[in-house]
Amino acid sequence: MRLGAQLSTARGLETVFQESADWGLTAVQVFSRSPVGGQSKELPKTGTVSAWLEQARIRPFFVHAPYFVNPAAVDGTMQQRARAVLAEEMVRVKRLNGDFLVLHPGHWQPPLETKSLEAALEVLAGTLRHMLTRPGFILMENTAGQGREIGGSVADLVTLFQHLGRVRRVGILLDTAHAMASGFPLQTADDVSRLLDDIGGRLGWERIRGIHLNDSMYPVGSHRDRHAHLLEGQMGMAALEALVQQAVQQDWPLILETPGSTAEARQADIDAVRRAGGEGFP
Repeated sequence: MRLGAQLSTARGLETVFQESADWGLTAVQVFSRSPVGGQSKELPKTGTVSAWLEQARIRPFFVHAPYFVNPAAVDGTMQQRARAVLAEEMVRVKRLNGDFLVLHPGHWQPPLETKSLEAALEVLAGTLRHMLTRPGFILMENTAGQGREIGGSVADLVTLFQHLGRVRRVGILLDTAHAMASGFPLQTADDVSRLLDDIGGRLGWERIRGIHLNDSMYPVGSHRDRHAHLLEGQMGMAALEALVQQAVQQDWPLILETPGSTAEARQADIDAVRRAGGEGFP
């Protein structure tokens, strides 16, 4: 099992890796810059980061793309900015010796018409192709479908991959809180099977490369994106056990994005995952 968490880099990247190792985590996710904008920070030397990762035995290493650009923007100026920032982010992930860039699909722009969503998905595919002119692997998240978010349905992701065609360096990072908010209950093992069969059956199991393991504060189908600590929201213990079992079988890393910015703040979540893993779980 590869268990990790989204951690703050406020105290430095080396501290993030050491903190993860101290808590027995073997995967990490960070932002390489402020997710909401501003000047991007200078990165450590690639060789230095590689040494930190090796010393802490961290793999995979996820970098989350910032939120301040819309990769599905139809507006020309917004679209150009998003593509420039996200192509640069691919380079930053490479320099950090990261494994994946995690990306939210963005949102469509008014007016509220079917054509608006279709146009946004086509633009998003173009943005991804532009990003892939740089080395690296992109993971798309499913979303809660909040407001004008793209990716709140599996159908959105199916259409996106149809636009992408035979592209292989784009996969899926399944977010369980977003899945519940978009209408998938996760109380039982059967619920987990239905969700994974829907995504794996329609997109291809090979596209799923990991799980953002989060509970949802708001009810199933609320389309409200608010994460909760595991088993304090809408997720049931049987579903958590099934998710952990699937992660072990499929070799999917689990990344906690529950409330808090440190491993210590996720102690209850880490303990819950280990209980769900059963006897012998690290």
